[in-house]
Amino acid sequence: MPVMTCTFNRGGGPQIQMKLDLDENRPNEKSVLGWLQTGKLFEPDVANLFLNVLRQGDVVVDVGANIGFLTVLASVLVGPTGHVVAFEPGADNLERLRANLGHNDCKNVTVIEKAVTSQVGEVVFYINSDDSGGNALWDPSQFPGNVKSLANPMPIRMAGTTLDAEWERLGLPSPKVIKIDTEGAEQQVLEGARGLLAEQLVKQKPFFVVAELHPFALAKMGANEQSLRATVEGLGYSTFSLLYNGTLPRLVPAATRMDVRVIVNILFSTPDWVGEYWPTVVIDPRDSTT
Repeated sequence: MPVMTCTFNRGGGPQIQMKLDLDENRPNEKSVLGWLQTGKLFEPDVANLFLNVLRQGDVVVDVGANIGFLTVLASVLVGPTGHVVAFEPGADNLERLRANLGHNDCKNVTVIEKAVTSQVGEVVFYINSDDSGGNALWDPSQFPGNVKSLANPMPIRMAGTTLDAEWERLGLPSPKVIKIDTEGAEQQVLEGARGLLAEQLVKQKPFFVVAELHPFALAKMGANEQSLRATVEGLGYSTFSLLYNGTLPRLVPAATRMDVRVIVNILFSTPDWVGEYWPTVVIDPRDSTT
């Protein structure tokens, strides 16, 4: 399939253009393609957050970059004076990620081929034979319906690292956004980023941390919604729900349990930082979206 050119609007600013090589025979890429062919953003909740908050010169961390849709979007938005650090341990995705970076001339992206977790050292990483979007630090054959992974388990020993360790090594400025999609290892990733989140390694804490909330996968890694949130809320962040339409994220009080019906992305930030980037909200009790 030829390289697809995607154009997005960013408020009143110039249009954003990306080029993506997407193979409809690969389930994870078919999903991206399905959204884009209808003129919609893939992972619109996270993509709209990027469009709203990222500026030229910002630094972004993409943990679980997969084939690079959000990595490329961040790269285009932060421009040549900004930087994106993309972590992708799956060899099946790395080739596709690097190709998409090349199609967009993303010279401001550093790709790190390690699994991110709570400590530095060797880990066992599993390739998901059913969908490489589901590569994980637990055996994906345990997920209902993953028949190929059950028939052909693919555990691989590889280097594991932490965000704190990599940030000390790279010496980059504070990231504005950290996005984490690691199929249940989100809590471990955040535990390995305490230096960043507690402002010990950087001059400014990250403004926005996005983490996938996948109850089944979290449980496989010994975590749950409450423990995931407690890890970050204990460092001075609040939890917000992200909406597909990019409107004001909704504050979820610490005592309020999130009843998750589908896999979602949640936002960790503060009311002040959210208010800075969403300075106005339309209030109409007759509108069910507010």
